[in-house]
Amino acid sequence: MDIKGITHLVDEVEEDYIFVVIKGKSFDNSEDVYNAIRKGAKLIITPERLDVDVEQIITEDVRREAEKWAKRIYNIDGVKLIGITGTNGKTTTSFLLRRIFEYGGIKSALIGTIIWDDLMKPRASLLTTPEKFYIYRIIGRAKEKGAEFAIMEVSSIGLDQGRVDGFDFSVGVFMNLSRDHLDYHGSMENYLNAKLKLFKMLSENSFAIVNSDDKYSGHFIRNTKAKVITFGRTGDYSFSIIEHGLNGLRLKINGEEIYCPLIGEYNAYNITASFAVADVLGVSTEDIKDALGSFEGVKGRLERVYSGDFHVFVDYAHTPDAMEKVLKVLKPLSKRLIVVFGAGGNRDRGKRPFMGKVADRFADIIVLTSDNPRFEDPEDIIQDILLGINREENVYSITDREEAIKFALSLAEKGDVIAILGKGHETYQEIGGIKRHFDDAEVVKSLL
Repeated sequence: MDIKGITHLVDEVEEDYIFVVIKGKSFDNSEDVYNAIRKGAKLIITPERLDVDVEQIITEDVRREAEKWAKRIYNIDGVKLIGITGTNGKTTTSFLLRRIFEYGGIKSALIGTIIWDDLMKPRASLLTTPEKFYIYRIIGRAKEKGAEFAIMEVSSIGLDQGRVDGFDFSVGVFMNLSRDHLDYHGSMENYLNAKLKLFKMLSENSFAIVNSDDKYSGHFIRNTKAKVITFGRTGDYSFSIIEHGLNGLRLKINGEEIYCPLIGEYNAYNITASFAVADVLGVSTEDIKDALGSFEGVKGRLERVYSGDFHVFVDYAHTPDAMEKVLKVLKPLSKRLIVVFGAGGNRDRGKRPFMGKVADRFADIIVLTSDNPRFEDPEDIIQDILLGINREENVYSITDREEAIKFALSLAEKGDVIAILGKGHETYQEIGGIKRHFDDAEVVKSLL
C-alpha cells in the first residue's frame, strides 16, 4: 500500500494518508473521519468498525498501530533528539536553543507547548508532548528539510503515558521541579518519578544536563547512565549576573560575557542551559553569543506588551513557583507592582491558596479574575485563591478577564509595572466547556 503520511488532525490529511481515530477524555476526532476520506485518506486506524467504504484497521490500541505505520513512513535516523523537562523554563530554553542553532546554520524541529514545527507546515501545539506516532511525523518531515536536531519539551504527563518511550535522546535537560499537575500525578513523588523517566532512558553516549541548584537535581544525577553536566550558579557551566534591568541580562558564563534581552534571574538559568547544550553539541561560542544577544523572546513568557510611563508584561506563570519567579523579577523594577491573575478550573485546587500567598507577598495591588474556569464557577476559584491572601486593601475581584485587565490599566501610574499571569501564549479562554478567542496581549494593546 502506497501511504504518504499519517495524522489524527483532519486539516493535515492529503491524498494517500492514514487517518487515526482517537477517542480520549478530552479529544475525539471520530466525526472527522468523513472529511478525512473526502480529502484522500486511504486507510483508517480506528477502535471500532466504521460504516465507510475505505480500508480500516480495527484495534483497541490505535496509538500502537499508528506508531508502527509512522515508523515505516518517516525516517528519523540520524536526527539527534534533545529532550527538555522540568516544571518551568522548558519553552524559553527550547526557543533559545533553536535560535542558537539557526545562527550556527543548523536546522532543527521544535516540539513543545507553543508550536509543533516540522519545517514544512508549523502549527500551534495541541499538547506539549504529542502522540508518539505524531512525534515520528514531525521529526521525519523535518529531516526531509535537512534538520539535524529535534528539540522537544518533554512533559511529565507525556513521559507517564509513554509518548517518548523508545526514542534515543542525545541530550536530556533538567530545568527545575516544583508543584504542578498534581491533579494528574497525585503526589510530588509521582510527579518526580515521571520526570526521571527521561533521564533513565539516556544511554552512556548521551549528555544529562542538570540544574545543580535545584533541590531535586541529585535524583536526576543518580538516575542516569549518561555523562552528567551541571549548570547553575555553580557547576560545569556556571553563571553570574553582571547587570540586570528592564533592558535585559548581562551574564558571565564560564568567563564569557553574554547579553540577552530576557529579564529575570530564572531566565539566567534558561540562557545558561541553552549555552551548555549548544556548547557540548559543538556550536561556536561566537554563534551562541550572537544568537542570545538578538533573541526576541517567546510569546507569553515575560512578554513585554507595553512600555511607556508604565510597563505591562504577560506571562504563562500558573503555578506558585512560576509566579514567585516572575514577581521576584518585576518587584524591584517597579514603583508599584499590579498583578492580574486567576487559576484554571478542574485542575489542582490545592495550589490556589499558595498562588494567592505569592501574590500577597509581592504585589502592591492584586486583581483576581478568571483564567480558564472550564466547568467550575469562577467565583469559587477566586475564593480558593483568597484563602492565601492575608489582607483586604488593594485586593479586587473581577471575574470578567477583559474587565479585570482594563481595571488594572486604569490604576497604572508612572513607574508602575502590571503583570498579567496565567495564560501567556494562549489565544483562548475556556468557560463552561466552550473555548472563545482571548489573548491577554491583544486585549492590552486594544485597550491602550
